[in-house]
Amino acid sequence: MNLRLVYTALSLIVCANAFAQVKGGHNQKLAKLYNSGKYEICLFKAEDMCEDPAASREAEPHLYAAMCMVKLYLSPDAEVAADYKDGMRQAIKYTQKFIRKDVEGELYAQNLDFINELKKHVKTEIKTNFDKGNYSKAATAAKNYEKLNQKTDYLFMYYSGILKCMSNNMTQGEHEMSEARTKLTEQIVNGGSIKADPIVKSMIVDGIMKYTQDLVADKRKKDAEAVITLANKIFPNDGYITVQYNMIMGNQKK
Repeated sequence: MNLRLVYTALSLIVCANAFAQVKGGHNQKLAKLYNSGKYEICLFKAEDMCEDPAASREAEPHLYAAMCMVKLYLSPDAEVAADYKDGMRQAIKYTQKFIRKDVEGELYAQNLDFINELKKHVKTEIKTNFDKGNYSKAATAAKNYEKLNQKTDYLFMYYSGILKCMSNNMTQGEHEMSEARTKLTEQIVNGGSIKADPIVKSMIVDGIMKYTQDLVADKRKKDAEAVITLANKIFPNDGYITVQYNMIMGNQKK
């Protein structure tokens, strides 16, 4: 078994055991069911609320549905886990709906630990598919990751655009790269710092390295120069980017 997947599974088990009821929530019925370990009943109640026109605008039930899905997906009961083998994907969907409905972002901020654990799962999915050369699935996972952000992360949007281009979705990919490039350039010009957690940075660097290699091989050197030049400004101290920049721009030492 892939060690990265083993790590992610263990991380999610810790996640499932660590998070109690929704932090900052007000729905006592769902909280009581969840804290009592009645995850399936809690899920059904939360889903009913998500579908009820009178309550569907509330963010909290969607988050409970997501948290219950994770619990059931990781259930020690093999039959329950089998019934919810798609639970992680459903949890991500419910969390995305929760984020859209949590307009002020108060519950998002209070339950960020849970959301970050879901992000770890998606990052692993992106990385695994990228390493296999399955750029279409990596691009789909990257889209899901973006929807777990409360605000637009333009660096990740740029990376997501690269993945789309690598999976031959050129129109959408180039559109996303162009929009993100404009915002990132503005940040750089204005002296703002562009940050990414170490895992995301590693993924982005890998993507840029592979994409620029492909561009050069396809005799699109100007496009490769544009991508690596921006990357060199974003990550001026990254050794891999520096070497790639010098190679593409013709700055190698003789």
